[in-house]
Amino acid sequence: MAAEFVALASGSKEAEWLRSMLWEIPMWPKPMPSISLHCDSQSALSRAYSQVYNGKSKHIGLRHSYVRNLITNGVITIDYVKSGQNLADPLTKGLARDLVWKTSQGMGLKPTKI
Repeated sequence: MAAEFVALASGSKEAEWLRSMLWEIPMWPKPMPSISLHCDSQSALSRAYSQVYNGKSKHIGLRHSYVRNLITNGVITIDYVKSGQNLADPLTKGLARDLVWKTSQGMGLKPTKI
């Protein structure tokens, strides 16, 4: 859960930066909707939406308050995606051929002719 939450905090930081950049574009419609992040860890998701942190590890505590602040201010929302439907899985771990094929099609990749 800790590694997933660290990755979630890093993605949240990038989402905040992207939203700030888009906010500075005069033609961009305002008010801006929150940026949706996808997470396949239910424990990290419940920790992010929990208002109470037990304080067992300080590095997670700082990230928890940061992510909670972004959620409260409407900068981000975090949605759960099942691991079987996670399109980023082939980029992070070894998968069976059929799962790689399925996620590649989900990303819009097409097979090459050799």
